[in-house]
Amino acid sequence: MKRFNKTPDFSFTYTSGGEHIGHYTENGYIEGNINQLRNKGIGLLITKEVLNNTPYYLCPIIQNDKIGFINSFADIIIEPQYDSFIGDFTSPESLITVSKDSKWGVLKTNGLEMLMGEFQSISLIGTQYAIVMNSKYERGIIEIMTRKVMIAFGEYNNFNYYNNLLIAHKESLQGLITPTGDLITPIKYKWISNVEYGLLRVIIEERNGGEIIKKWGLIDSQGNEILPIIYDRVSPIRDNGQTVYADRDNKSIKFNIKNLIPQ
Repeated sequence: MKRFNKTPDFSFTYTSGGEHIGHYTENGYIEGNINQLRNKGIGLLITKEVLNNTPYYLCPIIQNDKIGFINSFADIIIEPQYDSFIGDFTSPESLITVSKDSKWGVLKTNGLEMLMGEFQSISLIGTQYAIVMNSKYERGIIEIMTRKVMIAFGEYNNFNYYNNLLIAHKESLQGLITPTGDLITPIKYKWISNVEYGLLRVIIEERNGGEIIKKWGLIDSQGNEILPIIYDRVSPIRDNGQTVYADRDNKSIKFNIKNLIPQ
């Protein structure tokens, strides 16, 4: 487990025929805390080995069906009080979303709650912004600390955020945007794939008389066209990000990704 940023006081004092002052070893301190957790019915499966092998900054615990968090010394940092959570505390700067009494909020590693109960749902965009849904079921994007609205509620139908890319949906089209509302691409794509080795497959629909024709292409995270949007189909990227196939006029063309991306 990632070491907590503050070392606890390992000294102890007890009276038994006179005052005695001593010191725990670090292992003794952790084992003592684990025993206290067990006695309270908290985290019955927690062991020193589990803590050592957990790659997080804070580790979840459960007491009476409520979730809290402990640090690498098995100290309770956030008391069990939450019904569910999304995300992980991977560093001191991490944020997660939590629910308590059917209300969602954002939680810091020091236990500070933000936006608690203000929105129907909250999805984090890194540690600065969040996708939120209001009581009218409209989505927008706000800055977490200032609560400043960055993208107005209802301006877009929905958002998807993964691999540090934000996709905005408007009516039946999609495009890449920044959390502050700047367009990376026009909102013109019928479909955008998941990120594949830093690239995204896209589809644009065109009309030819009464027929709708789908054209495929490949873009990067800055919206640059790596393959022009002229193909009948573009395959998923293969060979560990080295190869992609594009079909056109009943022919399949093999492309080397390195030759497509400007160096």
